[in-house]
Amino acid sequence: MRYNNEVFVKYRIDKDSIVFWTSDINENISAAKVLNEFLYDFSKGKKIFFHGYRLPEEHLSQIVDTKVILEKSEIINDPFNIFLRLSDAKININHFDCACESMIYYFDNKVNWTDFLATSIISQPQKYIKEGILIAYFASVDQGADYWFECSKDYKENVLILLRTLTALGCRVKQVSHLSFPYN
Repeated sequence: MRYNNEVFVKYRIDKDSIVFWTSDINENISAAKVLNEFLYDFSKGKKIFFHGYRLPEEHLSQIVDTKVILEKSEIINDPFNIFLRLSDAKININHFDCACESMIYYFDNKVNWTDFLATSIISQPQKYIKEGILIAYFASVDQGADYWFECSKDYKENVLILLRTLTALGCRVKQVSHLSFPYN
């Protein structure tokens, strides 16, 4: 039986990364706020790139604080994708329903904006985490219905602290042995 404001979180730890998935986190306002703060804190000292698919320009400011946008790139003849370089991940997941899909990529300072735009990191983030090029990524899919975060195992403790906090806020957190990206 599902109760009001009940949020389920599943996570998996493997040899290269730690990943968690949640659906309907916006049902619990406190949990959504904690996740926003986690994404922001995690971004400090890292290069942050954002990709929005079918994100209308007029809704961009509802998801991303426009003061943190350093660069913007749109693919020629592709009105459906928008790419941003951000100073940090100051975002609001409560409005991710404005886009079909949104992703935030966290890199160390070795990866530059041009390299990001020219590679397949967008479509293969798990591969780049295993190779040590990508530190983490956060995805909102199905118009903000599902959220996915995966990072290098070096940041396992950061994620476990988040999961303990979400548990304290009433989320039902469960470790699982198999968890795959829902929309591959």
